[in-house]
Amino acid sequence: MEEQDPELMKKARRAQYILYGAMLFFLVLPFVLLWLIRRGTFD
Repeated sequence: MEEQDPELMKKARRAQYILYGAMLFFLVLPFVLLWLIRRGTFD
């Protein structure tokens, strides 16, 4: 494996964190919406 640009590595890591954050967000979102609907927030 060749030596990589540290700036590129930093960008790749940031992109990975954003990706994981988005995945977690979309995993949690349906449950939050269900909970809000059950509580009757949208009535």
